[in-house]
Amino acid sequence: MFDARRRQLGRLFFLLLIAGISHGQGPATTTINDVVFRADSTPAARTLLISWPPFITANGEAVAAGTKSVTLGPQGALSVALTPNTGVTPANVFYSVVFHLDDGTVQCLNSSIWAKAQ
Repeated sequence: MFDARRRQLGRLFFLLLIAGISHGQGPATTTINDVVFRADSTPAARTLLISWPPFITANGEAVAAGTKSVTLGPQGALSVALTPNTGVTPANVFYSVVFHLDDGTVQCLNSSIWAKAQ
């Protein structure tokens, strides 16, 4: 069935997305600095694939769906800039992370805590 409200939200999202593109600046990001460990407590190595759905920030800025591949640094060091997901629309937006570690481990995690800081 036709849902007029959904169409209006879709138009609003599109307009916000176009406004963000025309200004050439994206939403503010926060840098996540952490260390990734394997289950045996040794530092991990290799890559993480982070993905997210489209959302609108608490400040009203549109964020398009996307992915980011991050290579872990020495001793499992992780540093990645992500858009905070506190107070976003729709609510409860999560970052999905697929760990591809050097020991052959592949694990998926859905996380709302990584980008909570603003």
